[in-house]
Amino acid sequence: MQAPSLTKYWDEKRGRMSILLKNGEKPLRDISIEDEYPTTLEGMICFAKSGGIAPVASASGGKMVWKVASLAPGEVKELIYTALTREALDGLSPKRPTPADAALLSSMASRAPALYVGQAEVKGVEEPAREERLAEKEKAERRAVVIAVGAGKGGTGKTTFAINLGVALAEMGCDTVLMDADTSMGNLSTYVGLEPQSLKATLHEVLAGEAEPDKAVYRAFSDRLRLVPSGLSLEGFLKMDRSLLKDVIEHFSKNADFMVIDTPAGYNKELALSLAASDHLILVLNPDEGSMTDGLKVQEMAKILKVNVLGVVLNRYDMKNPQFSPSQVEEHFGTPVIAMLPEEPGVRRKDKVPAVLASPSSKMSMEVYRVAEMVSGVKAPAESPSFASRLMLALFRTANI
Repeated sequence: MQAPSLTKYWDEKRGRMSILLKNGEKPLRDISIEDEYPTTLEGMICFAKSGGIAPVASASGGKMVWKVASLAPGEVKELIYTALTREALDGLSPKRPTPADAALLSSMASRAPALYVGQAEVKGVEEPAREERLAEKEKAERRAVVIAVGAGKGGTGKTTFAINLGVALAEMGCDTVLMDADTSMGNLSTYVGLEPQSLKATLHEVLAGEAEPDKAVYRAFSDRLRLVPSGLSLEGFLKMDRSLLKDVIEHFSKNADFMVIDTPAGYNKELALSLAASDHLILVLNPDEGSMTDGLKVQEMAKILKVNVLGVVLNRYDMKNPQFSPSQVEEHFGTPVIAMLPEEPGVRRKDKVPAVLASPSSKMSMEVYRVAEMVSGVKAPAESPSFASRLMLALFRTANI
């Protein structure tokens, strides 16, 4: 019978130690992992599992202990620690250990951690072969390219575009996460046909510490698309801790190719936190003065946060009588127009099926796929939606995973 394994490695790029606990074929309960750390560290020891959501952990006298309630067969937990100064924790310096602390931490990579189930130490914990360790490390370090879809004002069609972009990337074979980060006025779940009362957990519960992140993940439209909806209740909104949003985005960006974030409209903290966790921004605008003026503010925030602005998507664009031409928009923003979506009937269908699946040959769908190709470097499918997608639509709708 396959035994649990522990893989420990120093992540030089991020300046932190990582321990991967991979269970074997038998479920486990009441698990402890013990490891050592140098007592001469200048900074503060910080604990995290994947994405920065703190597990139950303690440290004293050079020994740290993580507590894990249970592990299912084959389940993997990632435990991370580093040393940060108070200034780094306050955001006044980079979130990396000092060179001296990094050297001390990296010197501990060869010290094997111990695994306990109940009070008994598990002897004969498997040490994975080198190839397996490298594969586990690569899996742990895999991170999605995070794309924020933003707009300065509501009603531009931002959510509809974000959904279609996420579905298009999934149809192109990319493992994709689609998150609704509009925690106050989120409606992505209703756009895709998820019944709010049927959702066991949402982003609200995760940010309130009432649910594990993976309990708020749902499948829709494709087996390559994971959906993280925001809650709709005022009670859930008041309970949540917005400051955790960046860490939660980081968590969901693990083990995926792309993550598309439907950000809140306006100029607010949720937008700033979403952008801070993103690699790129796509602006969805209507070609009118109000939308362009407000959109410029979002672009400026992205630039301050050093987020790359991929381009502008002009939605509801009147091809025959435009108020602003694409060249005028590009001059105003200093950013390329990467798609022009006409006003098409049936984009918001009663059956909630995204246009890229329902009408893949429509102008809007072709433009969305063109953006997806630009983002991913993958060629869009030449045929109609895949059998898997049609099956998901036939079984419509919702699988919590």
